[in-house]
Amino acid sequence: MGNFATETKTLFAKIIENPVQYVLLPIGEIMLIILLTVIALRFIDRLIDKVFELSRIESKKANTLRKLIKSISRYGIYFMSVLTLLINLGFDPLPVLAGAGILGLAIGFGAQNLVRDIITGFFLIFESQLEVGDFVEINGQINGTVEEVGLRVTKIREFNQRLHYIANGNITQVTNYNREKMRAIVAVTVPYESDLSVVNEALDQVCSSIAKRYAPYLIEPPEVMGITRIDQTGVEFTVTALSEPEQHWSLEREMRKEAVISLHKQGIQIAYPRSVIYSPDQLEQAQLAAKVKS
Repeated sequence: MGNFATETKTLFAKIIENPVQYVLLPIGEIMLIILLTVIALRFIDRLIDKVFELSRIESKKANTLRKLIKSISRYGIYFMSVLTLLINLGFDPLPVLAGAGILGLAIGFGAQNLVRDIITGFFLIFESQLEVGDFVEINGQINGTVEEVGLRVTKIREFNQRLHYIANGNITQVTNYNREKMRAIVAVTVPYESDLSVVNEALDQVCSSIAKRYAPYLIEPPEVMGITRIDQTGVEFTVTALSEPEQHWSLEREMRKEAVISLHKQGIQIAYPRSVIYSPDQLEQAQLAAKVKS
């Protein structure tokens, strides 16, 4: 206790005797390190952006790699800045770094999830399972657009703008809606009493109209698959078209709208659940009529 008091008095005496050396200079050095850190972060961000602007990598892959490299660079700069601050404050970081190996081994068993997240994140990027801007479904539960793919977490924003932070290690299934091609599938159900040949002709006209309007985006022209299901609501026809992924949703919307308009022009309604109620007298008459016909 006496030694501590003596050292404290000696330190205060030095500060009073030479405040520039023991107060202003260390504070100035710390501020300089912080300033250089901020400058380095901005410089690295601009440098990475410039490199990817000059590269020939496709935009989605470039955005994914750019955010990942920026994240790794920031961690590196922060680490070097903290190390420099420790040295400036009089701490020797070498024993800390030497003990980091032992400490890392000690906590390694407790950091398995972190290691799993990093390894999974690497393979997500390496195998191009998802990229920034892709519309994906994660584990059959979360649907949205990829905003960022990091080494530890992936950010998915839903259409309602909720942002999900998903640990990479928890991603077991990725369904990507932005890979090469997508098939638009539209089911159209009409009542049993409809003239099926007229329905087929009306849907053929829909296919012709869509083929002209979406020609630059279609891989295969729209076609009527015919009757694909019969149930209690009516007779179902299916119309399909193979297109570029970016136009899949708008193509389906237009196909539905065109189908409704075309069928209405022919006097055919879309099927909907209906109930027929008979009074006892009407039911008896219907049964008698059925017996007469038989």
